[in-house]
Amino acid sequence: MSTVLTFNTEEDIIKEEEILPLTLYDDNHPMLSRIIPEYDIRNLPNPNIIKLVKQLKMTMKLHSGMGLSANQCGIFQRIFVIGTEHFQLVCINPKIVEQSEEMIKDTEGCLSFPGMSLKLKRSDWITAEYYDESGKLHNARMEGLTARCYQHELDHMNGIKFTSYAGPVMLQLAKQKQQKLIKKIKRLSR
Repeated sequence: MSTVLTFNTEEDIIKEEEILPLTLYDDNHPMLSRIIPEYDIRNLPNPNIIKLVKQLKMTMKLHSGMGLSANQCGIFQRIFVIGTEHFQLVCINPKIVEQSEEMIKDTEGCLSFPGMSLKLKRSDWITAEYYDESGKLHNARMEGLTARCYQHELDHMNGIKFTSYAGPVMLQLAKQKQQKLIKKIKRLSR
């Protein structure tokens, strides 16, 4: 675990905050292929879960992500966060209770597959059910990017990688683009 310094301009303080290591996926790593069991919500609120949520949010922000699942950081809890700096959801024991039949194809990336993007079909809207870190049950209709992020992170909880939706040719092309990007970054960072 490492830390970053953050500066809160409203309170005029500098804080040291912990970030979690991300698990980068390769074909030999089972981390993202396991189904994560439900969390016992009778244990909420829980200081350990509140700390984990803060770490997930900080890690997601540091890596410029729009979602992050606990298992992407090697923590087997059925928890993820989605959102931006101004809008964040904490989702414990997430479920989809209803979803549109209409599918929308759009580009997705994943923090566990840096530099890779795939055009994937997802339901246009969903009705989601989840608990927050205080143990409150939420039932919300989500559309567009929020629905896509929720579906992507829920897949992580269910042991499904976003690469599973790509055909072999699409996946091979995405891996080639990813490798070119990695080489370019390494060359520029010298």
